[in-house]
Amino acid sequence: MSPISVPPVSTLVEAERQVREWLDGYFAAVEKRDLQTFLSCFHECESLTVFEDKEMYGWKEFVSFAEGFFGSVVRITFEIERCSVDAFAPDVAVATGVFRGAGEDTSGEPVKVRNAFTFVLHKTDEKWKIRHVHESSQE
Repeated sequence: MSPISVPPVSTLVEAERQVREWLDGYFAAVEKRDLQTFLSCFHECESLTVFEDKEMYGWKEFVSFAEGFFGSVVRITFEIERCSVDAFAPDVAVATGVFRGAGEDTSGEPVKVRNAFTFVLHKTDEKWKIRHVHESSQE
């Protein structure tokens, strides 16, 4: 049996830093209502799973869900209440936390969300992307 190889701590710290920077870009894409940049944050593959409250989506269903959300919101901003990032390898990390969002929908009604989230991320071709996400409403 071969011994388990553990990456140097500095490599994991760098991965955590990169994921935190990636999270800023992820939420900025939603605030800008930039659907293409938002979708590029996810692995476009059959094994992608997205749990949104009580619904589970694969890639195609998730794209439809995202298009509906982006089409219904005219303005939204986010604040991360809590966030922890754990890098398990230079190319695998999990981000968990809670975010708040506030804005306005296309009919002028307020949009308010507060969600807990877990993102399982994998870095390929020098880009972090979500392989699995689970969000649940907190309000």
